[in-house]
Amino acid sequence: MTSTMDRVIEIASKQSGIRADRLSATSAISQDIRMSGDDVDWFAERLSMEFGLDVSAWPWSRFADLSEPHLFTGFWFVWRAVAWPFRGRLFDPSPYDRLELTHIAKVIDAGHWLEP
Repeated sequence: MTSTMDRVIEIASKQSGIRADRLSATSAISQDIRMSGDDVDWFAERLSMEFGLDVSAWPWSRFADLSEPHLFTGFWFVWRAVAWPFRGRLFDPSPYDRLELTHIAKVIDAGHWLEP
């Protein structure tokens, strides 16, 4: 792995609470790491500070839910409670495009946004 990839995994690990050895280059921010809302903002800010790019200008809304859900309200809570044991794509499909850590590292190395 490149040093950029290593740092992206470390930052994603710190943000998500998932151990770095459980993440890989093909881990996607929404589908695998489950980043959303402020977590995505923090992740983008941390990447910007680390690599000196305007990462917040990337099209994050295509890849993750940027709103903060209300944990104890409505259908969202019931669905999350029921789907919790399954958490796979079959039971909890994501409407978002996959943005894998390897692509994030590739964009950082290029210095500008590239389509996956």
